[in-house]
Amino acid sequence: MIRSMLSRRNRPARKEWLNRLDRIAGDLNVLLVCIALGLAALDATFLFTQKIIDSLPQVTRVVDGPALAANPETQPQK
Repeated sequence: MIRSMLSRRNRPARKEWLNRLDRIAGDLNVLLVCIALGLAALDATFLFTQKIIDSLPQVTRVVDGPALAANPETQPQK
């Protein structure tokens, strides 16, 4: 099939085949540009949130773990 499209006698078919390939490549480029823009937006959002998280004050965390259970003097009275 490809040989018949590449023969000299079949120039219109070859031109049509190349036009189809060009159209497919153009559609694929649009898709790839959309994906690239989406990834760039995701990356910018991540960097922006990292800057916000870095500027927030540190959070003090209270953990109820086995260290408190081992020392009964530090446990709160009921």
